[in-house]
Amino acid sequence: MKMIKSAVLGTLMVPAFMFAAGSASAQESTVGMEATYLTNQPANTFYADSLTGNNVKSSVEDDENIGTINDLIIDEDGQINAVIVGVGGFLGMGEKDVAIEWDSLELTKDEDGDDYVIRVNASQDALEEADEYERN
Repeated sequence: MKMIKSAVLGTLMVPAFMFAAGSASAQESTVGMEATYLTNQPANTFYADSLTGNNVKSSVEDDENIGTINDLIIDEDGQINAVIVGVGGFLGMGEKDVAIEWDSLELTKDEDGDDYVIRVNASQDALEEADEYERN
């Protein structure tokens, strides 16, 4: 009787083991390729904090500060679609967010070459009159 139990148990264990092995290999194939790593910043790239918190200047109003970048909208491919700019208000009160498409911005370096200067071809009034961006 003990031999029959071992044979039955062994027969049941083989499919269970095969299922577990099949599940493990299925998980491995869905993970994709192995991660790659950087040791320094690639050329022609910048950090998100190079933009967030920076002023946006108006190219039509003699580089007047017209808002502050609060956030970025990034697509699934990692491309920046738009920046969220806080405009109007005073000391954070009454400010509203406006989304400006990335292609509408001009990024240049300051005289020192350290920081970005961000400009848009719009006035303070135009941004304040623009529809408010509502985050989902």
